[in-house]
Amino acid sequence: MFKNKQLWLIYAIILVDIVVANGLGPLVAKYVEDLPAKAVFITGGTAIAIGAQLATAPALGAYSDKRGRRPVVFLTAFVSLIASLFLLPVKAWGFITNRVTEGSTNSMYSVLKSAVTDLTPKEDLMRTTGVTTFILGAAGILGPMLTAGLLIAFPETRKDPQPVVLVMISLAVLNIILAFFFRETQDKKEDISKKELKEKAVSALKIKALWKKLDKVNEQVPGFKSIFTLSLLGSLGTGYFNYFIAFLTQSELKMEPLQTAYFFIFYGLLSLAANFAFFTYFVQRINKRITLLILAVTGIATQVLFAFSEHSETMLYTVAGVDAVTVTLIGGLVGGLLSKMVNESDGQGELFGDVQGLGGVASFYTTVVNSALAGVSAKAPFFWFAACMAVLAVLCIRLPADARKVTDTNGN
Repeated sequence: MFKNKQLWLIYAIILVDIVVANGLGPLVAKYVEDLPAKAVFITGGTAIAIGAQLATAPALGAYSDKRGRRPVVFLTAFVSLIASLFLLPVKAWGFITNRVTEGSTNSMYSVLKSAVTDLTPKEDLMRTTGVTTFILGAAGILGPMLTAGLLIAFPETRKDPQPVVLVMISLAVLNIILAFFFRETQDKKEDISKKELKEKAVSALKIKALWKKLDKVNEQVPGFKSIFTLSLLGSLGTGYFNYFIAFLTQSELKMEPLQTAYFFIFYGLLSLAANFAFFTYFVQRINKRITLLILAVTGIATQVLFAFSEHSETMLYTVAGVDAVTVTLIGGLVGGLLSKMVNESDGQGELFGDVQGLGGVASFYTTVVNSALAGVSAKAPFFWFAACMAVLAVLCIRLPADARKVTDTNGN
């Protein structure tokens, strides 16, 4: 698995960018400490970042199909560096500006997923794209996890975000260097006008039109929209990855930065190990739909238990341990199925961009819901996530026959 060095480079770029985009972790609270309803503003920052990608992902995905993946990777890596600079002043406006700018660089992910698909033989798609999707979906966990070491090793960083920001800026520079070594995976060189890109961006904001656009893909690849719906529900149900910071710091747990650092290291390492083992050794041997159903039902239980863990760190860690080795597999599993079907269609970059755009809409709305619910009660968002898991379970049971041809077979 992953014998191609270019794949390892892509994963390195993704991981470094995730740290740059999400590495502040619990220190985000320092940027909004003078504002009311801090939990709302923390989750609202995620909504802003997701909203910023809605137009850019389909447009840059289409550009990468016509002009190549490499230029987009360079551009978004450079913009990510600029976004990090806005965090140097520890002010709310700097945080908001960073979220808007950083959100536009999320287009890199759809392009890099296309690059992974370009490089991967069909028989390995479930494994390589499954890991990719997990890493991207768990950004809210992996980003804080990989910078938690700073909080543990250097006590001064627990009160002042600037040393962490300087590390993030250095990593953003590193990502530009890594992008330099990224080799083109898409050899076509076709013209694409600014007008066409503008139309892609504008049409991406027309959600109904974008959804209807997938009907054509569904005609070409039967079952695509059903699998995409599974992916949407998976994203909604695992939205708690981005809510953990607000929950840990603003609920009755009242965790300090050092405590949250230990939690993210525990949860992040456990979920990474579980996903790597699952997609390396097991994903080829299972019925994906039944596995997804079991994981969704497990997710309902863990979300409810998370809601009542704000009074006990022991309970929090116990539930998180179970969740990390089970429920975190959902994103990679449905993402791998979706990537497999995208590979059978035309225009991978644009379609991945459309998928990311529609997924971004769902994530945007669920983050808005989270923000509203967090203003009522710290535990309330977990019931929303549990409800999304319940709908995912029902859809697994009622999945149409054309989609079952993809999910109900063993192998890749």
